Amino acid sequence: MNEFTPSYERVHEIREAIKAKDSVELEKYIDMDTRGLSKGVSKAINTMKKHKEYMLNAVKYKYSNGPLEGFNNKIKLLKRVSYGYSSFSNFRLRILIMSRLFVSEYKNNVKLKENKKKSKQQNAA
Repeated sequence: MNEFTPSYERVHEIREAIKAKDSVELEKYIDMDTRGLSKGVSKAINTMKKHKEYMLNAVKYKYSNGPLEGFNNKIKLLKRVSYGYSSFSNFRLRILIMSRLFVSEYKNNVKLKENKKKSKQQNAA
């Protein structure tokens, strides 16, 4: 048996518990004794013990702030690339367009007209 086998097995047990979203198993593997494991794995597991509550929440709940972090990153990138925009309102509009939150007045008017036509056709039928 190789000296790294226990470390390898523990790492993969933790990975499988995370992948299966099994908080009970994850907690069990984090709380197990780290004697006999390599220094690196022991250090990583001790770090997991410090942040155990947050790791268990990440496994238990489907919500994540990942999409929000990605959006913030896009805004920072746009800010860096668009240095020198003449006004804040132009910068704001660019962010809204990028995030697909901006809907022009023309588009709103077209949709309203289409909806009115559909409702008239449905009422006539």
